[in-house]
Amino acid sequence: MLEFLRGVPAAELLDRGSPASAGGSGAVPERDSTPFRLGSVHPAGYTLVRVKEQKTVSIAHLTFAHGLAAALFLCLIVPWGAQGHEVLAAYIQHQVVITLSARYLDVTVHLTFFEDSSEHEREHMDSSKDGQLSRAETAAYLEQLQPKLAGALNVRVDGQPLTLAPLREPELDLLGHSRTGRWHHRLSLFFFAPTPARLPVGAELVLENRLWPGVRAVGLLQAEGRDGAKLEAVSLRDALLPPSSNSAPREFKVRLLAPPGAELSRPAGTQR
Repeated sequence: MLEFLRGVPAAELLDRGSPASAGGSGAVPERDSTPFRLGSVHPAGYTLVRVKEQKTVSIAHLTFAHGLAAALFLCLIVPWGAQGHEVLAAYIQHQVVITLSARYLDVTVHLTFFEDSSEHEREHMDSSKDGQLSRAETAAYLEQLQPKLAGALNVRVDGQPLTLAPLREPELDLLGHSRTGRWHHRLSLFFFAPTPARLPVGAELVLENRLWPGVRAVGLLQAEGRDGAKLEAVSLRDALLPPSSNSAPREFKVRLLAPPGAELSRPAGTQR
């Protein structure tokens, strides 16, 4: 249903949170580590807004629309008072954004925890067991998670493993509910690796995702090319993913249609 978005400049689709799009007047840094952001993330789709930066974007979640349609159908046939009406309550949404430029491959994963998993994780956050989630408690929760997160994402480019490094600290958004209970919350992860020197046309960039493998997942994949790179997000066979068996990763694949151009000169005083 969103296949017509392939190849459309993201100036008409996406907001990366740049100073220009936020109303600022300063020049945008040559290398901006601000996370890629969609306007409003929801299982039903995206909120489309504008930015000034021109990019080529490929979005693959056609099969998600099919899965969501089935979920909505269940909502209609199951009585509202029954447990079954919370169709997505047992899922975690994995929104994966893969960005390729002349210098870097960026991997951003936004995890939206729905009722069941959010309730479970909030219990872990609440070390004082008072039902309230303080900043100190959420900071300690993230610190405990980091060793697990570091090894849960792996990338292969044209069959060769590529080492991912944290771009910055994970971000936790309790979505307005700083207490335990059946709410939603979002955890955003930011990683990067240097762009490989050899990138043949047709090569596949594969993200192996072992984040919360025992929980059902909703998969969303987006690919973004810069510096002349063109990527195609390979459609997921089924966007409603069952729990992984035998620790097998969930794979998100992107195909290279055109490699990035020559590396741009780096302004003095900037660094990764």
